[in-house]
Amino acid sequence: MLPTHPAAPATLAGPDARATRLALTGVIVTVTIWGGNVVLLKTLLSHLNAESINTGRFLLASAVLVTLAVRAHGWPRWTWQTWLTVAGVGLLGNSVFQTLFLIGIRLSPAGVAGVVNGMVPVLVLPLGLLLGTRVTRRQATGVAVAFGGLLTLLLLTRQPGSPVTPGGMAWLLAAATAWALYTLFNRTLSGRLGALPFVAFSLALGSLPYLLYAAPHVQLGGTPPLAWAGVALSGLGANVVAYLAWARGAQVLGAARTSVWNTLAPVIALMLGAALLHERLPLTVWAAAAVILGGAALANWPGRTAAPPTGGTRHNAPTG
Repeated sequence: MLPTHPAAPATLAGPDARATRLALTGVIVTVTIWGGNVVLLKTLLSHLNAESINTGRFLLASAVLVTLAVRAHGWPRWTWQTWLTVAGVGLLGNSVFQTLFLIGIRLSPAGVAGVVNGMVPVLVLPLGLLLGTRVTRRQATGVAVAFGGLLTLLLLTRQPGSPVTPGGMAWLLAAATAWALYTLFNRTLSGRLGALPFVAFSLALGSLPYLLYAAPHVQLGGTPPLAWAGVALSGLGANVVAYLAWARGAQVLGAARTSVWNTLAPVIALMLGAALLHERLPLTVWAAAAVILGGAALANWPGRTAAPPTGGTRHNAPTG
């Protein structure tokens, strides 16, 4: 029971302000992890093949998330149709996305891979039109600006000696489209089934086909222990810690306010790629990246939306 003393509202403001600060800190940590994860994956690919990296990440993240989901909510009592839907959406967002994304990273600078990933919140809007979601004029303008920057980036692939290649861009765009489609289904299913149970079991079930394919290709010998530590860091950081912090941020700050921070992850990827991997991208690539990220920020800036979200946590940013 709340005290009736006049100072009660001031007392309540303290914890609320602290919760907001913690949630905001978690969101900033999340986008830092997601941006840094692109650079980490690019580095790991010089020591391990994609199958080894994804197998380690999938197994570790699935085990932790499923354990957390069952402890918090118990074992899901879903119909077999729901289990199939979760598995199918998880297949798209994990096996398909991760396969396409790591191929794209191997063929592209980490900074460029991070920027193309930044297109995901933009791709969600036009794809959502197919499901009847309305788009505001501001959102449409942001999408147009971002696609203008993407077109510039695509044109740069035709320049001799450009670090941006047509093949790399094609794989990265395919990966971003796969994650955008996953995000659309995520919004509906996480609202109906619970965000944590959906993400946990969609990852566990959706990664099974990939694990079966990858098992014969896993490199167990001759790999530096530090590389496996990097795989564990990627799996726990990008797929567990970052997700939980992002979900908390969306709960406390609101999905609209939180989603704008997605734009920082590609910026961090660009900066870390230049600082740690010594990627020297032409000024034209940086300019195109700025246009893409500016459009993404405009499209996702908090404001009055044409249609309310269908519920659940918006898990827009690709975890890499």
